[in-house]
Amino acid sequence: MKFRTPKISVITVTLNVARNLNKTLESITGQDYPDLEIIVIDGGSTDGTVEVIKSFSEHIAYWISEPDQGIYDAMNKGLALAKGEWVNFMNAGDTFYNSMVLADVFKHEVEDAGVVYGDSIANYKTFKAMRKALPVKDLWKGMVCCHQAMFFRASLIKNMAYRPGSYFSADYELTYRLFKTGKSFRYVPITIAVFDTRGTSNLNMVKSARSNMEILGAKRTLTPKEKGFHKRFICQAKVTEWVYRYLPAAILHSMLKFVYHHHIIQE
Repeated sequence: MKFRTPKISVITVTLNVARNLNKTLESITGQDYPDLEIIVIDGGSTDGTVEVIKSFSEHIAYWISEPDQGIYDAMNKGLALAKGEWVNFMNAGDTFYNSMVLADVFKHEVEDAGVVYGDSIANYKTFKAMRKALPVKDLWKGMVCCHQAMFFRASLIKNMAYRPGSYFSADYELTYRLFKTGKSFRYVPITIAVFDTRGTSNLNMVKSARSNMEILGAKRTLTPKEKGFHKRFICQAKVTEWVYRYLPAAILHSMLKFVYHHHIIQE
């Protein structure tokens, strides 16, 4: 069977991330896929990030370095420029799982989907843990997978865009809007991304968890079960964030493995 290979735009937003950007751009440019557009939106870096971007300029369709209003404003800039049928956001420091990810994802039947998503791996520096994606019906709990493991049909999200006011959870807010307006989500059983746990959301787990609850509550009345879940999750986030920030990696490793039942794949 011959598979269609739609044009895919991969957008990376950056700000003073020279140390981590190289591996991300190597991962994107190393994809074995015939129709790939790479866009980099930098917020005016001064640490050498621009020099890293320039070193990949022959592979990048468009890049810019100028002040912006934050990560989601930068993502909207990239989205407005994207010419692909599908859009993926790959943050600096994060990578695709391997060079065949795009080809493997789009071998699946996704023509009627608005969002395609899969599994991911959390990189905790001293170990890695598999993050299996949840069913889309569980979006009331929060993101069903990491944002880097999602592909959005550009024609849908160009009209919706991210709302920068939800600073820690605009990705969740947009994903939930897509779900509530009846857009089709398609899970593919593929490990798509490896994400760095030192990203903005992971370093601000409590703020992100509270923001998710506020977003959900603004869109509909929460049931007692849902309120209870989110309150427990916020408490859990407080403990996890404190452990992540202040205690040795070995303790975090034990919590993820034995308390939260993460599947540790590399120790």
